[in-house]
Amino acid sequence: MLRRLLLTVIVTGFVLMLQPGCGGGAKAPIAAKPDTTAQIGAICDTTLDTTAMTPAAVAPDAQKPAPAKKVEPEPQKPKPEPEKVAEKPKVLPRMWDYGSTNCIPCKEMKKILDPMMADYKGKVDIRIVIVSEERELTQQARIQIIPTQIFYAQDGKELYRHVGVYPRDSIVAKFREYGWE
Repeated sequence: MLRRLLLTVIVTGFVLMLQPGCGGGAKAPIAAKPDTTAQIGAICDTTLDTTAMTPAAVAPDAQKPAPAKKVEPEPQKPKPEPEKVAEKPKVLPRMWDYGSTNCIPCKEMKKILDPMMADYKGKVDIRIVIVSEERELTQQARIQIIPTQIFYAQDGKELYRHVGVYPRDSIVAKFREYGWE
């Protein structure tokens, strides 16, 4: 019995939500009626603001505009060339280093990666992620120890993970292994 009553209340609530003027169905602006009486148990106390819907509703005694005069069509202008659509940026493979600004091994990785960022610009997205600033990325990558380097394919799939300082020649060897050079 209690389940049936609860189900009835829930269904009734959904039905009332879908009624125009009560948050569903109506797309016209809504203005609240002034509350002049205490309505105990009232569910929806809104009405449609028709002034925003039609100009005639704003000023019914206003003069109607004069009929438009027939205007001759303007001579056709040459169509401008369509703007070139910007191409989507090429998705690059990624090698992201997760670290911190105050750990000594992370500082060593920064010294290794800074010149590599310029060398591989446009080929590999090399990035240093500061774990204290980028907590969401850090959690998504399941980082437990820093520094950690993760190599990602263009589709975002993790290819390889290394924990600790990773020398430049080893990183370059991984790039060659994946054909990123």
